[in-house]
Amino acid sequence: MKPSSRVRIVIVGAGMAGSKLANDLLQTPNTHHSITLIGEESQVGYNRIMLSSLLANDISDAEMPLVSTDKMRVGGVHIISGDPVIGMDLETKELRLAGGQSVTYDQLIFATGSRAKMLPIEGASAPNVMGFRTWQDVDVMTALKGCQSVCVIGGGLLGLEAAVGLVKRGHKVTVFHRSNWLLNRQLDAESAQLLQNRLEEMGVQFQLGESPSAFLQSKTGLVTHVVCQSGEHMPVDLVVMAAGISPEVRLAKEAGIDVNQAIVVDEKMKTSHPDIFALGECCEFEQQTFGLVAPIWTQIKVLITVLSGEDGCFVIEPTPTKLKVSGVNLFSVGKIQPSQDDDCIFFKDVAANHYRKLVVNDGLLVGVILYGNVADGSWYFQLIQNKTNVSDMLELLVFGEAYCRPKVA
Repeated sequence: MKPSSRVRIVIVGAGMAGSKLANDLLQTPNTHHSITLIGEESQVGYNRIMLSSLLANDISDAEMPLVSTDKMRVGGVHIISGDPVIGMDLETKELRLAGGQSVTYDQLIFATGSRAKMLPIEGASAPNVMGFRTWQDVDVMTALKGCQSVCVIGGGLLGLEAAVGLVKRGHKVTVFHRSNWLLNRQLDAESAQLLQNRLEEMGVQFQLGESPSAFLQSKTGLVTHVVCQSGEHMPVDLVVMAAGISPEVRLAKEAGIDVNQAIVVDEKMKTSHPDIFALGECCEFEQQTFGLVAPIWTQIKVLITVLSGEDGCFVIEPTPTKLKVSGVNLFSVGKIQPSQDDDCIFFKDVAANHYRKLVVNDGLLVGVILYGNVADGSWYFQLIQNKTNVSDMLELLVFGEAYCRPKVA
């Protein structure tokens, strides 16, 4: 087939979702695509999941690639980096890039990801208030000299990973979190307290149940103090916003494509406009958005199937959560706050820093929290996925697979 007769697939966004899609499309047999990958960052195809490990100095730059961009280029993928798309024409199927270039497509995929959510706090637009989403963000943090005072806003996964990474680099870090306990979407109060104790041992300080009232700025515009709700002024050199993400939907919205929280897609990852798809953090399916890798990898498989002319359907499944902090082991999946109809099974060993909570409904395991020893996490997850009836092993279920294996058989 001549190149001119190939279907021109253009992927807008060269983060994890866009890069993996381009890489996997290239390796799909019997496809007749020309692939163009466009990213606003200068670095393309790196593993964003590993940013916290890079910040903590646990890995090197050489361990960051998710895909080989060199192999992709050799395979024929046209990669445009550091040149974001700033506009598009749906009728002519043309994209306008910031550098002045135009790119036309037959099929378009939005993989524009998300940006750090900047909370509406006075002074938040200062130059030393930043997010934690890109390799460039890590470069800024690693450039900090000596012992700096850093305020991290948000006690979720990203905020805690940033805090630990900065502490490991010798900085004084205080985490503000609006909830009364850390990882409130993944943990209950008891397991969160164990986590907090461990992170405090590592040097992270916490202000729970509050967000800063304001950021005080110097005459140069830099934030110098965080104003706590108590009125206390806390000196600070850098503020890291890690209080959630905002899907990047500007381009799609301006083009008239249906957008709610994110770009609305169906089970085939199709948007409201023909020949335009979306996946990853920028898309929304059945009123849900996606920030974890597992469902996004599934979306990529579905989309490749659809682009190949076959039938594929995306279905939302439970996804486990893990914290990428060296020396801290936790696992959470499914329902963590039981309702009246649920049964709850607990195990706690304070000396071993070990906690387990299982939520069971009508004989089915529907939620798991593990802290300390997480070896049985994948087994519990399999029980949830397979909808295995656990009624006959309830007495031993909390102790894990080794104790239940005879009964399972």
